Amino acid sequence: MAVLGVFVLYPFGQAIYRSFTEWNGANIDEFVGLANYRTMFTEDPLFWRSIRNGGLLTVAFVAQSVLVPLGTAWLIHHLRSDRVQYWLRILLLVPAVVPTVVSFLVWSQFLQPDGLVNRLVGVVGLDSLGHNWLGDTDFVLFALILVGFPWLNGANTLIYLAGLLTIPHDLYEAARMDGAGRWRTFWSVELPLLRGQTRLLVILSVILGLQNYDNVFLLTQGGPADASVVPGLLLYNNAFRYGQYGYAAAIGVVLFVVIFVLTVLGPARPWRKEH
Repeated sequence: MAVLGVFVLYPFGQAIYRSFTEWNGANIDEFVGLANYRTMFTEDPLFWRSIRNGGLLTVAFVAQSVLVPLGTAWLIHHLRSDRVQYWLRILLLVPAVVPTVVSFLVWSQFLQPDGLVNRLVGVVGLDSLGHNWLGDTDFVLFALILVGFPWLNGANTLIYLAGLLTIPHDLYEAARMDGAGRWRTFWSVELPLLRGQTRLLVILSVILGLQNYDNVFLLTQGGPADASVVPGLLLYNNAFRYGQYGYAAAIGVVLFVVIFVLTVLGPARPWRKEH
């Protein structure tokens, strides 16, 4: 409990307190009440833009983190060869050993005007669709969503595979005797029994998606013209570039409240009903 108090609760309490101060991290430290929150909600257009961008990127990230692993796990689970299933499970972990920063740097080259994405578009005769993906305010968010395609997350896929392996064989037999095909069996038997895994991955994806800013930091720095700024990057810039630690703490507190409401209070209700 002492460790939890020193390294978790104390910094959390300090962040809340600092959100009510004008603090530059050194000699300026003045209590200003709700001034930081008032500035954030009524005078800072970048805050609302970051919320919109962060929400859009988070929705895309949740879809990538749930739908692609679910489909991949289903395909692997229904392969006839146990040996092929085993080696595919091993291969799923290979991308996890590649540092995320390396992946982002590679994608920054793919998305350049003379990068791989525009070359592939040109190969299929769609040259008019080529763009400066990271330098165009209309396409930069789409480019950030495209990063990591085909978005195969090995860990999430293994979570779904573990869930599929726990489904009793009797249920498959009963579905087959009722004349259910592959799609009906998936929709009526497998998907409901994977509800726990889906809920876990949605919660984790929402938390990671709203907090995430490393891809934006490395690929666009929030540009062009602040078109890709997200809450995490706005917090970082105010704290470490502009020395507005109090205002940055206020952004962090609001971000915490949003994540808490979306991930804890929302999914907790149906979980309690099931039990």
